[in-house]
Amino acid sequence: MKIRLVPTLIMAGISLLAGYGFYAANAHGGNADCWIMMVTSAICLFVALAGGFCVKYGEGGSNVGIAVLSVITVIVHLIINLIATFAPFHVAPYIIFSGIILLIYIGIVYAMSKAL
Repeated sequence: MKIRLVPTLIMAGISLLAGYGFYAANAHGGNADCWIMMVTSAICLFVALAGGFCVKYGEGGSNVGIAVLSVITVIVHLIINLIATFAPFHVAPYIIFSGIILLIYIGIVYAMSKAL
């Protein structure tokens, strides 16, 4: 396993900008929970993006399955964030769904990396 620095910095920037975007979309009306959405979305997106595009698990084309899983996970997280943005925001379900999706992703990537 090898971590690539430049893609990691790029994915961190993308994750932070996406987190700020969700913060800005929810900062109206004095909603104090927008910070929770910013931090949670940035962390979840960073883990999914970095896990798929910044870590080299094996030689050759063995990373394709993990990259596809990462893209699917990012799309699911974006859908969760968009639902939380446009529907009435409740902190507990948002954190629970985001956490479950993230932990399932980490478990599947772990199993896939062991198989490589």
